[in-house]
Amino acid sequence: MARPKKMLAIQEGHLEKKLQEQIIQTGMEQLEKPPKWLRDSLAKKEWKRLVEQFKTLSVISNLDLNNLGAYCNAYSSYIEATKELKGQPLTIEYTNKGGATNVIENPLIKIQLKYSDEMKKYSSLLGLTIDSRLKIATLKLTETKKDIVDEFGDI
Repeated sequence: MARPKKMLAIQEGHLEKKLQEQIIQTGMEQLEKPPKWLRDSLAKKEWKRLVEQFKTLSVISNLDLNNLGAYCNAYSSYIEATKELKGQPLTIEYTNKGGATNVIENPLIKIQLKYSDEMKKYSSLLGLTIDSRLKIATLKLTETKKDIVDEFGDI
């Protein structure tokens, strides 16, 4: 299996600095309003909450619109499955075609886990996990050290 791609900002290739800045700075104007294709009001509320948080971090842009929307839809579906599961037992009795009764896991648990996994995937892509934020922090620290060396030399 291939390694996950590195963020452009932490790649150590021979990209020109102007090209890097141009690619990174794409704006956030499309993120101001939630897209109409979001699942429900809970997904839209999560969208607004995250966009507000991202403004302070400045790690998201218009290019992340689909990933953010997919995360918000998964979040909404996860909450719905969790609420439905709340009053129900974790196992249920199931009668198969042969007439035998078996105790099986509640199908809502699989649905809940599916959306939980989807949320984890998109949260990593968007910088919502501690690992992805640490990568950004490491990048900023490296840039600061480089700026100090550029300004004062190797003291």
